[in-house]
Amino acid sequence: MTDSKSPPSELAEMTKNVRDATQNFFTEFIDLISTNTPSNFTNRTLGGLFLWIVIPIISGIWIAQTLVPRPAVGIIRLNTGISWSSADFIKQQIDLARSEPQIKAIVFSIDSPGGGVTSTQFLFMELLNLRETMPIVGSIDSMAASGGYYLAMATDPIFAKPSSIVGNIGVWGYVPPDLAVNDLVLASGPFKLTASNQAEFLREIESIKREFLATVRNSRGERLEELADEDILQGLAYPGREAGEIGMIDYLGSETDAAAEAARLAGIANYEIIDLETLLLQRLFGSVLPFFEAWVHSTSPLSEGFALPPGAYMLYDRQLGGAP
Repeated sequence: MTDSKSPPSELAEMTKNVRDATQNFFTEFIDLISTNTPSNFTNRTLGGLFLWIVIPIISGIWIAQTLVPRPAVGIIRLNTGISWSSADFIKQQIDLARSEPQIKAIVFSIDSPGGGVTSTQFLFMELLNLRETMPIVGSIDSMAASGGYYLAMATDPIFAKPSSIVGNIGVWGYVPPDLAVNDLVLASGPFKLTASNQAEFLREIESIKREFLATVRNSRGERLEELADEDILQGLAYPGREAGEIGMIDYLGSETDAAAEAARLAGIANYEIIDLETLLLQRLFGSVLPFFEAWVHSTSPLSEGFALPPGAYMLYDRQLGGAP
């Protein structure tokens, strides 16, 4: 059973300790001067001490804050269905995170019903590669369903809202049509036109389902031990609060909470937030125009019942209810 409350943040305490230490230093310094001032200790001498001790300290603090880059938590956003175009855009955000030395941790913000199997697996492996270099914390907005939840398995821990849609583990797809060879359509083999048949397609669906289950089990571990495989593979989607109770997520919280946890895991304080989606658009186009915002956040055809080619999908289709 997981705790669905936000973890205690240590950053505020660390900041308070630094501030208190600075205040104590100056207080003790003033006390030292006032209690140990010899008779020949003039205002000029005090001014000299101020010049050689206090000013360098203040200057050092100013230089550290203005010239030395603050550590940062980067935000990577997936706000649409998973297709090769959206996967490529996320991959560019991942590459940007690697290229920015001040980014020490990542929040992967998910609002997606999933999508194509191969593009989902591609992104999953890219996120795992990035996670070898820095912590990645998941933050679910309105939905991380099917392939969206699959990608959440590349993050740890996972935050969600109380009413987020979480889960829908599984796969579905269209069976390839049975195209017969005739006098006008010739082929070198019976399955050359479709590359599959119904029996082979069912085996593919079963294989992807089992791989999805293994990924969830490996990622969640003991946190999901109360659910049997049969329960997980029903394909149910859970509200965030219930998902926390059964171990599919770790905490109820906002993107800000997720960023604080990412910073804690990276061991940084006094950090800034870098929205990698916005930064990428600025570098690609020079600015973030409304047109680009609409393009990035547009709903993929994969998630709204458009005609899909035959194949398997890690997809929660809100319009069709998950059925082809």
